[in-house]
Amino acid sequence: MSEQIGILLKNINNDLGRYSDREAKKMGITQVQMSIIDFVYRNESKQELYQTDVEREFNIQKSSATALLKLMEKRGLIVRSPSKTDSRYKMILLTARARQFAKKIRLFYDATETHLRRILGDDSDAFIRNLKSLKAFMRSQLD
Repeated sequence: MSEQIGILLKNINNDLGRYSDREAKKMGITQVQMSIIDFVYRNESKQELYQTDVEREFNIQKSSATALLKLMEKRGLIVRSPSKTDSRYKMILLTARARQFAKKIRLFYDATETHLRRILGDDSDAFIRNLKSLKAFMRSQLD
């Protein structure tokens, strides 16, 4: 057993992060902001999105999500508006500026996904199933 799964996963995650960060810098945003813009862009037509959705999607603490969204609001990437169904909640909306980035971001992520699947070939679906099993196991250890 020479290769450590956890170390390989961490290294790949770091490389994917750096690769995304390089693309984000071209737009003058961070990799995390790029990911949040993409998440909102892909899901806003299906449902109202709130801070809790960002927390869940990116597996981050409430305090981290608060800081990220405040900074994105300050930088003119998002606005928070009262929910149409419950005014106690603030839904997250992309600004026109973020929408300009969203299409480029989606193209970048789609191209990256195509490259990764091409590398994995016929094994890509099994690989994804295995990653989901690993994720479920790790979550069960944290509960």
